[in-house]
Amino acid sequence: MIGLLVLGGTACGTRSFDARELAAVVVTGANGYGTLTVKSNAERIAQLIKEEGDSLRETDEEGIRRLFIREAALNSLIFTADRVTGLKNGDEITIRASHDEELAKAGHVRFRNNKFVYRVDHLEEAEKIDIESEVKLVFSGFESRGTAEIELSGNTERYREHFSFTFLTPKTNLSNGERVELRVMPDNSGLTSKGCIAEEVVLPFTVEGLQALRNVDFFENLALIYDGVSDQGTVSIDTTRLPAEWVEPRANAEPPLLFSVTPAVNLSNGDKVNVVAQADHEWFADHGMASSVVSKDFTVSGLKEYPRNLDHVDLMPLFDKLGGRLEEDIQARLIHNYWNDDSRAGDPLSRWDYLERHGVVRIFYGYPQANRADNFVALIYKVSIEGTCAEAIPYQSHYSEGDRVFSTLYLIYVVDSIMYDTERVDDFKEVNLKIHDDIELSAVSQFKEQYGGAGVIIVEASVPEQVRYTDN
Repeated sequence: MIGLLVLGGTACGTRSFDARELAAVVVTGANGYGTLTVKSNAERIAQLIKEEGDSLRETDEEGIRRLFIREAALNSLIFTADRVTGLKNGDEITIRASHDEELAKAGHVRFRNNKFVYRVDHLEEAEKIDIESEVKLVFSGFESRGTAEIELSGNTERYREHFSFTFLTPKTNLSNGERVELRVMPDNSGLTSKGCIAEEVVLPFTVEGLQALRNVDFFENLALIYDGVSDQGTVSIDTTRLPAEWVEPRANAEPPLLFSVTPAVNLSNGDKVNVVAQADHEWFADHGMASSVVSKDFTVSGLKEYPRNLDHVDLMPLFDKLGGRLEEDIQARLIHNYWNDDSRAGDPLSRWDYLERHGVVRIFYGYPQANRADNFVALIYKVSIEGTCAEAIPYQSHYSEGDRVFSTLYLIYVVDSIMYDTERVDDFKEVNLKIHDDIELSAVSQFKEQYGGAGVIIVEASVPEQVRYTDN
């Protein structure tokens, strides 16, 4: 409510103003909670100065100077009230006005009614806000990971800035059935200025509607890749069939799911390895998932099998495959006199009629301990020859026509990398004659010197009866 009346004197003499009529008094809020503000009515003061200015002649310099001072004096008015809050209809408020005495004197201004009483009326009754019906909690997320959020309606939402909300129990990591308490504290000084009022209340809520965590199997689509040779195999983990968000790095963080496997080296087919899932269970729960299985055993398979010895390996498929080739090579060696002193490269120095008998006397199987795939098999053939010189090149051959020679020849053929690409003994890389000698012990010594050494295992194998050398 605003009072606006001015009583004045003459334009050129001293002028009297009613301070009460220059005050702008406003009371807001509800009955019993009203708030009063009082200040100078700037618009009315400006109107009065304008009216007086319009009455002055442009040549009246003294009047214009006095008008400026008078305006300053009016604008120096300050109003104070003895009560400003908690007001109700019928209250009488004492208001006092003060001003700048020097300006008032210089501007020929007098103020009267510098103290007056203002009566409060027309305040409406405060509307009580029903907090219980206007404040709800909304639960979102998953079981054991739920979150409570406040949802407002009505006047509580409209005047939200005049309420404070405090959770008395946790509002995160919630499970269905738990109790959540929310304290609502109104600021009635602010609410009553809006014509409303509310009481402090603690509201209880029961958590509901959270989705159950979905159980997932970390190992369902996990693949283990076994590489190498049995006894020396290795294992690696293939996660490409798992959801990308599980196993790919996050911004400034590791993936939510990592795996480790033990043991990871020196594996053999049939061994057990244990895979452990290192999961960020918080992340999975936040995404509605859980898993109680975090480790699983796997059986090693698919490693290349290279035996440590040939005790239980049937070597006849190897001899069957080599048979024709080795027979041709043995006969070529005999024609080129590997069994007598005319042995040399190129055309033979002598030609012989001979009888021969050959067969395998020993077999050796060898490999580096660090890599049985790089293996070898040595086949030691014994050849017994009885020959008669049929023709000889004079002065070059060691023999003459009709000479007889009885000789024994040892040929060592080395088969490289048996079981080269499959588990079959007749799958090999190559075979070559490596050593020939007329003494078995010497031939074997040369072989072991050439193929043995640190980290190399050489074991003897049984000679199959079908290829064994016999004197009969």
